[in-house]
Amino acid sequence: MKVRLLFVGPILLCSLVFSQVPTVQLKIKERSGFLGMGGPRIVQLQLSNQQPLTPISSESVNSGEYYYFYATPVGDWKLEPEFVDENLSKVSIYQDGQTYPIMWRSQVFTIGNGGVVLGFSKSLKLYKLFLFQCPIEETVNQVEVSIPQEYWPGYTFLIMNIESGKQFSAAKQYRQALWYFEKIVADQNLKIFPQFDEVKNIRVELYENIVKSTMVEFENLMRTDINATLKNAIAQIDTYKPTIQFVIDSLPRPTWGISSLDPSVASVLNVAREALLRVSTVRDSLQQVLDERTIQWILTSSSTGKNGYLYQYIIETFAYAFASLPFEDTTITKLEVRISEDIKQRLVKNNLMESFETFIRVCNERFQMHLPIYPVGFLPNLRKDTASFSLPFYSMLKAVSDYYYGNWSDAKAEIFKVFRTCYETELNTRFDLLRVVIVNRESNITPDIVALIKEAQQAESKRDVATATEQYRQLTLIAPNFAYGYFLFARFYSRIGDVNRAIFYYQRAYQIDTLYLTAYRECYNSYLKLGNYKPMIEVMTTALSKGNNFWEIHYNLGTAYMGDGDLAKAIQHYEHALTLNPKSYKANLQLGLAYQNARNFQKAREYFNNAIGIDPTRQEAVDYLTKLNELQRMGK
Repeated sequence: MKVRLLFVGPILLCSLVFSQVPTVQLKIKERSGFLGMGGPRIVQLQLSNQQPLTPISSESVNSGEYYYFYATPVGDWKLEPEFVDENLSKVSIYQDGQTYPIMWRSQVFTIGNGGVVLGFSKSLKLYKLFLFQCPIEETVNQVEVSIPQEYWPGYTFLIMNIESGKQFSAAKQYRQALWYFEKIVADQNLKIFPQFDEVKNIRVELYENIVKSTMVEFENLMRTDINATLKNAIAQIDTYKPTIQFVIDSLPRPTWGISSLDPSVASVLNVAREALLRVSTVRDSLQQVLDERTIQWILTSSSTGKNGYLYQYIIETFAYAFASLPFEDTTITKLEVRISEDIKQRLVKNNLMESFETFIRVCNERFQMHLPIYPVGFLPNLRKDTASFSLPFYSMLKAVSDYYYGNWSDAKAEIFKVFRTCYETELNTRFDLLRVVIVNRESNITPDIVALIKEAQQAESKRDVATATEQYRQLTLIAPNFAYGYFLFARFYSRIGDVNRAIFYYQRAYQIDTLYLTAYRECYNSYLKLGNYKPMIEVMTTALSKGNNFWEIHYNLGTAYMGDGDLAKAIQHYEHALTLNPKSYKANLQLGLAYQNARNFQKAREYFNNAIGIDPTRQEAVDYLTKLNELQRMGK
């Protein structure tokens, strides 16, 4: 006789309520007693835990080493150990073509008519029908069992997360609700529950609600007067975009069996993408309006206007920032500029940081669209005012723009204008690197040369001097007319303290590339370390003879002649440097010292005063003027 026990589980989103404990009766023996005159022996098998204790739960049923059933006698007979050994031990479970024998049993409990706990392998699937079987003579008695879902593994986890998700969803806290429902969907072991598919549907609805509620907030924002508070409106919209993007990125989960092609998922994704497009379009439009407002003063200002000093600060900052770009890297997709901490603090102090960052961002957007990097009108406005600046900032910025827009010949022309009047070594160095990069790109440097440079630099970074030396040497052998290769070799020798070899390779660099300003300077500085002024004069004179009629060349010649004791020629070259750019503090200072050494105190005073006028915050000129006054007072 088969007995089928059917237990109906709770509906979705119910509270945690346990139904009656699953219990069946199974005939173990057909006859009993003297000469088999007694009736059959039937036992009751009840889902249990190892103890056994009641009430049971999903946790207690699934926490042990086995699945346990408590066997007790049905009727007025007593369960004895002998009966357990001889008869009850034959009980097994049959499921899906597999038989599970008793793997463990307890001692016989003496409470009532006795009882024993039987343990079966946990390979058994509680969520599927199974049969208790017991062979009797030539037949097999069996009874069908269906375990209610509240005893299946994971039931409590399932229901607790459903209840928590319900609460957050009711409060319209959809992201928090998702966290609980996704814990269920992520656990594929919970697919055994009938609620699983409905939880997946609820998850999709939650994502849809996130998009809808976000767009309600967005539309409400659009109904307000945002022109007066553009920055705040943009900041608010910026919180919507990642929320919608989160839906697009997180709703499809192939690892959970949730495809973007599923009809319900695809529908929500389409809504989310349309929402993101609208939010992004409006945000970009508002940002463009705000950007135009923020940088408009840069595009129209003058260094001689009311806020001219701010305009000068920002232009100088741009010059240093754009000169900091890695010109040799042809793979960049973003203009990542750098400025010193001092310049940054000056921006902050004068409330210019927002204007600076906005301008850089606008330039990046133009760069990524393959347009000239500066906003329309910026360079023409700067050019009108360029004579008011102490340095050729217009040429610096135009050279960078021309380079990235592919106008290399124009960029080189502007670089030479920079060299002619620029007295800042750092800027000259950066723009000379830009010039060299252009020359190398025009020369179509082969990949093997580039590879050698990288290998040499990597070896040097690892302090492998022997390998670096060999790689640089190979570079000069493979490319004997490659000035940049010789320059790099010279820099390498300078860094390891081999001044004489460094000088040789600097000379080779500027002999090949006669306009190599940095090579002339580094060779000059190498001789300066040796205290040898005549070769310094020779290096700078060579540069001058090759067409490098620049401020820096004349200033360095003045310093070399001063060191060599030729005051007349020192003064001549310092004055020529000032002819090229009279706004140099240090050239005026050095010319004052030259005239002081030449005993022309009146001229010395004139140039010290010029230096003070250029930069009253610096102390050197004041100190030199004080000493000059003392010399005159003492009649020396």
